Parts: sequence; C-alpha cells; structure tokens
Amino acid sequence: MAGFVLNAGVARGQTFRVFGQTVTERITAEDSGGAYYVMEELSPPGTGVPPHRHSREDEIVQVLDGTFEVFLDGEVSVVTAGATLHFARGTRHGFRNVGPNDGRTLWVVTPGAPTQAFLRELSTFPEGPPDMARLSALHAAFGIEI
Repeated sequence: MAGFVLNAGVARGQTFRVFGQTVTERITAEDSGGAYYVMEELSPPGTGVPPHRHSREDEIVQVLDGTFEVFLDGEVSVVTAGATLHFARGTRHGFRNVGPNDGRTLWVVTPGAPTQAFLRELSTFPEGPPDMARLSALHAAFGIEI
C-alpha cells in the first residue's frame, strides 16, 4: 500500500446513493488492503440508518455538519458537529438527521472490505421502499442484524 493525500472534494473511490443518502468513498478497502474503509456520508433531513448490530465491524464516526439523533444500545443522544461516535461491533446502533439542513459525517470502518461491499450492494436498490426480503437476505449475508 502506498500513502496518498486527498484534497477536499476528491473521492478516491465511488460516490453513490443509499436510501436517500450520498456516500463518497474517501479511502477504499483496496487502498488499505481491506483493513479499513473511510467514507463521507451526506444525509438530508429525516434520513438515516435504523438501529442494527454488526457482528464483524467497528465504526468510528465524526459528525462534520448537522444535528443527528443517535441510537446506541437503548440510549438516545442528540449530537452536532464535532461529536465523535464509536459503534463497536456487537452494539446496537443507528442514527437519523433531525436537523433542518443536510448533515455530513465521516466514517472509519474496520475491517473495511465487508462494509464497502455491503454499501455498494445497497446502492443497487431503487429509491423508495425496499424489497424487504432482499434487504434482509443482504443484511444476513454480511452478519448484520436489524
């Protein structure tokens, strides 16, 4: 692996949409040999991720802009820019943008390869209500419990 510098607004990987949110891959799993994955997520008001639990990955999230309601093991917190979140594997967690403007978060996920593959697959779902059977099967394949 070689080091590199990314300037603001530059994506190292793909940019795609997942259920109303825009994901920009800043450092891909290929860049890190699968060790980690770094993505920036733009979440319009009202969007987010329902509570779920990973069996394989740890996530660290830095809130860059916006106001988010965070669910972590039964507790609910409201966080704003500057907050750092640690979603350890095995903990039930989720989030939702509760502010009036788009929110932005920066995610570091380890190991990175499974999350990258999972999100890229999620991006193939059409906008609107998802096919729940397909969504449930995808979560199960990646060791994620909804």
